[in-house]
Amino acid sequence: MANHDAPQLFQDWNRLNAAGIPLEPLENRVGIDTKKSGTGLTVRAGRDRWRSEIRELKNGRFAFILPVFVRRDRPGKTIICDAWIETSWPDTSIEWLDDPEQEEKHPGYFNLPGDTERFLREEVLNRRFISRTLARGDIRSGLLLAVGSRPPEIYKDKDLVPITFTVMDQWDREEKLPLRMKMYRRPARAVAIHTSARGPLLSRRDVIVPTRPYVAPPQPAPESREKEAADYRRLLEDIARFQAEHEYATTPSATKLRKR
Repeated sequence: MANHDAPQLFQDWNRLNAAGIPLEPLENRVGIDTKKSGTGLTVRAGRDRWRSEIRELKNGRFAFILPVFVRRDRPGKTIICDAWIETSWPDTSIEWLDDPEQEEKHPGYFNLPGDTERFLREEVLNRRFISRTLARGDIRSGLLLAVGSRPPEIYKDKDLVPITFTVMDQWDREEKLPLRMKMYRRPARAVAIHTSARGPLLSRRDVIVPTRPYVAPPQPAPESREKEAADYRRLLEDIARFQAEHEYATTPSATKLRKR
């Protein structure tokens, strides 16, 4: 009689596997729906969980450093088809760092953009995690490095930020790992403030320069007064003489005498 008790089937199969009896792969076993039986993976924070952080980079983006541990527990195999980071804010730009072996400089290290810290290629899982097959007992342990956009300012420096790490297998089954990562923001730059030397309008009183007082000219000396009086009399005499000559020239008698 067929046994439709899935948990009991798993126990029986596990006992047979432990005894070294060869069995069909999990996906081919009768009575077990592999699409509903879970991923068969253990996904948890890695032993270096103290390194879990979200770090601000010099270019304004933020790096995600995740220490993770993944193990295939059940018989059969798991193909890790995809993995991603989910944040509490909308960020669709998070992407895993590329393998440095494709670069010419320092192929033995992973480098975050604009950051001085290096990560040994052997301790980073990026190149040996996605599209990898795990058989029973296979383990992947190390760091995952990704870069995303700027988190909201509500997350301050040294705050613990909740994120979710998700692994998807070949059956589109997902295994989620909630994590709390420490935020590290760069110190704010001091902004130079250019102030005007003139100051605001009416900020100070006008400076009034005192003017020189008006002073009467000095009185002329006696000699100069006598000279001015003589010059004035001479001017009056010249004016009188000019007027007399003009009147004489315009009278009728004077005209007749000239015609003789």
